[in-house]
Amino acid sequence: MKIPLKFIQLGLSNVPIFHGRLEIIKLNKHKTIINDTYNANVASMVAAIKVLENMPGYKIFVAGDMSELGKTSIAYHKIIGNIIYISKINETMSIGNLSKEISVNSKKGNHYTSFNTLISSLNKRIVMHHKITILIKGSRSENLEKIVEKLIQECDYDRTHY
Repeated sequence: MKIPLKFIQLGLSNVPIFHGRLEIIKLNKHKTIINDTYNANVASMVAAIKVLENMPGYKIFVAGDMSELGKTSIAYHKIIGNIIYISKINETMSIGNLSKEISVNSKKGNHYTSFNTLISSLNKRIVMHHKITILIKGSRSENLEKIVEKLIQECDYDRTHY
């Protein structure tokens, strides 16, 4: 269409961000949370993995269940774990009945049964790593936005934009 790149960049910079859809939250210059808690299906999980692979620092994928997948649900959760296994993601943390398959098959993480324990583990990683990106993804019914809210509350969140 022969539109100059600077006009495309300007147009994209004015597109509104939808809460919970790949929403980037900077805790500080080197520590980032990506809030992708609005919903989840197999295709959006794969897309989120690809996004996280290209982010800087230590990479953690926090997975909740993908709802309403029917009889193939367990298989799809295993597939997501296998995709993470071959990815550049450093660690997986999961919470939810089915998402355990993601952590088990990724061979890179742990499954949690409590939000508080998961949040505590994430806070330790945030302190431990100079550069870190955490992507949180799951179906709406999993209420993973509570993890995002708690991390922002508990971390030294710098509200300036980078």
